[in-house]
Amino acid sequence: MVWLQVEYETLPWASSTQELSRRAARNSPRTYESALVSLIAQAELELPSDTLALVERATIAATRFDATEAHRIIPFTPLLLRSESVASSRIEHLTSSARRILEAEVTGRGSANATLIAANTRQVAAAIEHSGATVEGIRGMHRILLAESAPDIAGVFREQPVWIGGSDHHPGGALFVPPHQRHIAGLMADLESFIARHDLPVLAQAAVAHAQFETIHPFADGNGRTGRALVHAILRARGVTSSVALPISAGLLARVDDYFAALDAYRAGDVELIVELTARAALEAVERGSWLAAELLEIRAEWNGILTARKDALAWQVLDLLIRRPVLTTAAVAEEFAVSAETARNALDRLEADGIAASAQVDKRQRAWRSPDVLLLLDDFAAAASRRTPG
Repeated sequence: MVWLQVEYETLPWASSTQELSRRAARNSPRTYESALVSLIAQAELELPSDTLALVERATIAATRFDATEAHRIIPFTPLLLRSESVASSRIEHLTSSARRILEAEVTGRGSANATLIAANTRQVAAAIEHSGATVEGIRGMHRILLAESAPDIAGVFREQPVWIGGSDHHPGGALFVPPHQRHIAGLMADLESFIARHDLPVLAQAAVAHAQFETIHPFADGNGRTGRALVHAILRARGVTSSVALPISAGLLARVDDYFAALDAYRAGDVELIVELTARAALEAVERGSWLAAELLEIRAEWNGILTARKDALAWQVLDLLIRRPVLTTAAVAEEFAVSAETARNALDRLEADGIAASAQVDKRQRAWRSPDVLLLLDDFAAAASRRTPG
């Protein structure tokens, strides 16, 4: 179907000559083409019957996964959440190992990528817990994402042009220049009204809202990760999911070229591609999530046969915590179970002695116990999502 195609306005461009060489300044454009994005709050969303059938099938699968598998999946919800955040970050070429990401969560420090991915995990959690499918909710999610790495722009709509591709210094030759900052407030209010509608298939609505958000590009940075978190906020707000984070970004990552092509097509007036791609990613997310949960259950069962502690020992309870949080400190265990640091340390030492956990110093003050089994599984999951799926 023909959607609302992006048009363009010609705007003046003035380069800061202090930041450019004389040659670069001479080559800077005098004008540039900036997107004029249509309002969609009342737009008719007409989709072919086969696309609607795909959306319905994916929605049913996602709802069933959340409802009927909850008893099996809920203990691993934090890991599904992290897996979604890792995949979403990889789309932006931000990569790190599961160990480094989890250590960044524990210590609050780490490599730039690890801390950004840890922040993305908190962002997706906020989207799910608070259903931030409003303008203020979106700003709040963005604030969580960049609060540490770029606090000056966290949660703040941009006040300058941005562009995708081309030069670092000017929008000349850019692949796409989002709308001028004077349009952002009105476009975001319109997007909120679109999200509030109840006459659309939810998964299709989430896909369109995501594409519209990426087209508006309201922030100076972090739009991609925030836009994908918005999908989860909409699914939660509309009752498709209630307890788990489907790793939808893993499906998008596996078809990342198709994903970016679908966003380009959306701006050209073709809405079907992004809806179909999101629906297929949701179906794959159910499969990937079920596989991850099954693997984690197998690891947990193996630990039962390895641990040599007394049946009433704290170490047995720590096993369940370790499967959810595969990097632990004595402080985390002591807080979780309301025990002394010494009791927590003894339980973790028991896991290490039985080969379930391995300890190492993570900073000058803290020692952490890791689960190599779970961390390797999470890295395998991320690597599998990174492998391109044809078609």
